[in-house]
Amino acid sequence: MTDTLVVNEHYLNRVVAVAETAGVEAAEDIMSGNGIKLLAKGTRIDANAKERLLQHKLRKPLESSVRVIDGVALRQLDQVAEALLDRHALLASVCGSVDARRVTAALQALRLTSSTESMLSVYAAQGPHKLEHAVGVSLMGASMQHNLPGAGSGDGQQVLMVAGLLHDVGELYIDPAILNARSRLTAEQWKHIAAHPIVAAHLLRDMPGAGPQVAEAVLCHHERLDGFGYPQGLRGTQLPLSGQVLALAEMLMGLIESGRSPAERASVAVKLIPGEFNRHLLARVAQAIRRSATAPAEQEAAPQSAIETLAQRVALLDTTLGRLRPLEDSIEERIRSSSPGLRELMQHTVDRGRRIRLAFSSTGLNTLGPQELRERLAAMDAQVQFEVDIVLREIEWRMHEVKRETRLRLERLPPADAALALQFVEESKDAARSAVQEVASPAVQRASA
Repeated sequence: MTDTLVVNEHYLNRVVAVAETAGVEAAEDIMSGNGIKLLAKGTRIDANAKERLLQHKLRKPLESSVRVIDGVALRQLDQVAEALLDRHALLASVCGSVDARRVTAALQALRLTSSTESMLSVYAAQGPHKLEHAVGVSLMGASMQHNLPGAGSGDGQQVLMVAGLLHDVGELYIDPAILNARSRLTAEQWKHIAAHPIVAAHLLRDMPGAGPQVAEAVLCHHERLDGFGYPQGLRGTQLPLSGQVLALAEMLMGLIESGRSPAERASVAVKLIPGEFNRHLLARVAQAIRRSATAPAEQEAAPQSAIETLAQRVALLDTTLGRLRPLEDSIEERIRSSSPGLRELMQHTVDRGRRIRLAFSSTGLNTLGPQELRERLAAMDAQVQFEVDIVLREIEWRMHEVKRETRLRLERLPPADAALALQFVEESKDAARSAVQEVASPAVQRASA
């Protein structure tokens, strides 16, 4: 080992916080890079130990050298899985009864190593639903993997179970002020969030109980087949099957946890931009959505103020996308003689914008005049109005994603290319701002800021 292993302060702070309730100790002698014994095996990791660890580079990763005494091994992961299946109809439907039973039994039999158990324990301590999220992604991923053409059975299931449990441990290395921010993140802050799959994969690759296959799946859990995921922007065959499964499972679990009408939201999310996810997996999800659908509860029609807000949002999207169309044509013209890297990035961004515009046009809402739109929205029952809101939210989010991911990727370009790409981004922001000024009410302006 080299002497270049610096302890991450954010991770260590979280370990020390866990130690106050669960107890954390050195699983072996912890040595500095130059051979000094910093902590003997069995020493409790507390505030004093923290200061000593931060002052030295280590011979081995700290994550492999600590043990959470009362960790998640004392909780039955299969019981967490069963509770989630009982609570969430869409989760149970996606997993299917046969696969759910098989994976739940596998979770019961799963034996985590000291290192992986400790990582999961520290992650689970970060919030009341963190363990449920990890188990849900693990359960769904391993269930979907079983029927995926080209996927193995035993090893593939084990990889996805462990990867699902550990996919978000990279968050432990992010400043809590950024990770828990309530306002929209700056581009610089987002870089820290976007790096969490890389951090996790680096840790898990050589960790006993995880390994290269688990690390590969974790690295890809925010990637998309069309290349517009993160952190690497992989596309098509660059994305391993395990990563394709984990990416869809993570996205669906996020929707399930978000609350109201996850099936309706999932139906929109997986269909809005074709080509993001594996088609075999989507066929299974589509069937699951139909099976889990329930008759909507009686709801009161939206008040006139809500109708007005919906109409404003439709108008804002229509105007913004219309303003961006000639800019996209201009960008294509200006990048024809650019470097391959810049040309690829901006063409991909332009294509993404066009697909979002096509998705919006497919709703038909942009074909109506202002008064007709308000009348049409007012005539809808409450469930249809809610579905319109879901579609608009998803399109609004995808537009934010385009700006965020383009801003992140341009930093990989040479300085001159990055400056030109940033100019394109700023021109797009100017077009969006002018659309807000033209169309939006004060409430919508605040939501679009």
